[in-house]
Amino acid sequence: MAIERVRIAIRPKGSTDPWTTIRRTNDALTVGTETQRSDNVRSDRLRDGQKVTGLTVGGTVSFEMTTAEYDDILAAALCSTWLTDTPTAGTDELRVGTADIQHDVLKSYLDSDRHVLMSGMYVSQLQLTMSAGQKITGQATFMGESHDDEYDPSGDTFNDPADPIFFDSSNNLSSLMIDGSAISGMCITGMSLAIANGFQSDQCVGSLHQKHHKGSVDITGQKTIRMSAAALDLWKQTLTNTPISSSFTMGDGSNSYVFSLGKEYLSGDLPSGGLDQILSVQLDTTAAVDDLGSMISIERTLTP
Repeated sequence: MAIERVRIAIRPKGSTDPWTTIRRTNDALTVGTETQRSDNVRSDRLRDGQKVTGLTVGGTVSFEMTTAEYDDILAAALCSTWLTDTPTAGTDELRVGTADIQHDVLKSYLDSDRHVLMSGMYVSQLQLTMSAGQKITGQATFMGESHDDEYDPSGDTFNDPADPIFFDSSNNLSSLMIDGSAISGMCITGMSLAIANGFQSDQCVGSLHQKHHKGSVDITGQKTIRMSAAALDLWKQTLTNTPISSSFTMGDGSNSYVFSLGKEYLSGDLPSGGLDQILSVQLDTTAAVDDLGSMISIERTLTP
């Protein structure tokens, strides 16, 4: 069996602009079927056939985080748009919004010259993972509302993906803050951030495709901290239900993204381990709306 070259490209829903090719490490984008089988009772004990009664469009795209390339996906995950020169000139800000942001995604099998268009794709979930000594990785989950499995892209143009090197947690994470101060007496060995938009789906009679409706946003995460007195003090805040604020900067020295969460509730257990094991405090985090009416803000500063 030959290895098939696959290209994933994206553009705003209904656009005729050039496609933007997505760099990714893996994908699970597909058009799936939901079937119903006949329950007809036959005297010969045989079974009748089945029919396709629903089509599900979407799946995941996994990637290595880099500068600017996934800004549109970040915006779609927060159902919002970047506000230019906010809060200061030269910086753009992204917060949770209520907009319906949809894209068309084209999955092309280049050696076979077959192309499947997935339309009306929402970003229902987005996860970022940051572990010490490792690449910063992400995964976006898409949910679409229609497809064309005989799409002809011969009249389309495709922009090549950008080629910056990936971000990693050793060189591209900095300014880790808790409650407005740089972390002290703590070594964070891993973090994650997940945004889930609470999508619900239904289906109209006369249609095979589903419709999707966003709900409340849920922002959660995890912080893994090497055991220390300061780490244990942070764990104590799980007992008193005392929220924290936190932020971190992701960047390459010229371009940066500051992720800030104004109110995070913590939960987790006391550290335990076996012989000669390095103990860690693992805290799950749940963001809530803060006093400024925000759950998360992302500020980007890009060098022209």
